Amino acid sequence: MPERTRVTLDRDEALDRLRRRGGRVTQARRAIIDALAEAGGHLTADELVRALEQRDALVHRATIYRTLDALERVGIIEHVHIGHSPATYHLAGSSHFHLLCEHCGTVTEIPEDVFAPAIARIETQWGFRARLSHFAIVGTCAACSAREHH
Repeated sequence: MPERTRVTLDRDEALDRLRRRGGRVTQARRAIIDALAEAGGHLTADELVRALEQRDALVHRATIYRTLDALERVGIIEHVHIGHSPATYHLAGSSHFHLLCEHCGTVTEIPEDVFAPAIARIETQWGFRARLSHFAIVGTCAACSAREHH
């Protein structure tokens, strides 16, 4: 099994990046960053609403949606479509892709360089600049594959 590479920011890195890019660290922004960092990422907007309610963070639902958009515009968070679910959000970091196991639902983050040759070929051969990070690549994880073979 390959070594797991950290591809997302941690809480303090996200707050530092926000400040460096001229963003204010408001109560709502801090609460969302904290919730995503604690969860390890991949929360839908509705899951974030529930997580903030559980933390007694007084952030209105509409503010959460506006804050998600604002944080994504300045590169603090990213969203990805995993399967047929609503967009999920996670703290940004180095460019990476998501692998979704269609059997158990596990999401694995892998570094962008794994797919660099394929992306380069797509651009060279078809003149198309692929942005694969917006969607998950669906397949079967190692654990489920092992179970299928036993």
